[in-house]
Amino acid sequence: MSAEEDAAAIKVQTLFRGHVSRRRVEQIKYDTARKKGQDYLQKKKIPSLLQHLFSLVTYHQPEDPNSFMLEEIQKLQKNQKTELLCDDDIDTMFEMIDITRQGYVTGTQLRHCATNLSAEVSTKIDPRHHYTKDEFRATLAAGLQTGNKWSA
Repeated sequence: MSAEEDAAAIKVQTLFRGHVSRRRVEQIKYDTARKKGQDYLQKKKIPSLLQHLFSLVTYHQPEDPNSFMLEEIQKLQKNQKTELLCDDDIDTMFEMIDITRQGYVTGTQLRHCATNLSAEVSTKIDPRHHYTKDEFRATLAAGLQTGNKWSA
């Protein structure tokens, strides 16, 4: 290889290394900015707030979803509870679980239902107790109401 070819090869290698190095630095800057954005969203609980709002919109299917979401956000700002399910929905769940029409469900069935619905049940559920429809509704309804858990 001649001296000119060596110089040309060194120049190409230097340019390539510089390009790779610049690309690596740009990727690190991008990853850092993306991580900061994700951390911010998680800290402010934005994904779960949006999931809650989208669940409400999907369930209620209002004519004006923007106004509906705004009303829900205003409820949350006032620390009012929002509901995803109404009493009729909970009664339907009870009837689906009480397939033998005994008029009650077991505590184990109630606990499974609460777990599947991600209901935050504050009362202890006794697995041996038989829960009537009213008890079932009261236990689940309180756990299904969502207060403002997104404020900082």
